[in-house]
Amino acid sequence: MKRLMGLALGFLILFGCGGKTYWMVNDPYTKAVYYTKKLDKLASGAVTFTDARTGKEVSNQNSEVQKMTEDEFKAAVEKK
Repeated sequence: MKRLMGLALGFLILFGCGGKTYWMVNDPYTKAVYYTKKLDKLASGAVTFTDARTGKEVSNQNSEVQKMTEDEFKAAVEKK
C-alpha cells in the first residue's frame, strides 16, 4: 500500500505541479527574437533551445530571456 501511495504521489508531482513554461529569447546584437518551450542554461552562461518557429537548435551566448504566457507564445509563433 505504501508503495502504491508513493507511486501515486510521484506521478502527481511529476505531472500535476509542473505547468508549461514558455520563453521569449532576444539576441541583443542581431535583434533576432526566438520562442521556445524548453530552455537550457549552460555553465558558460549561454542558452540553448529549439526555436518554435523554425525548429532549428539555437545556442546564444548573450541573450535576454523572458517568460511568457501560453496565449502570448501561441500568438507569436503563429505570426510568421
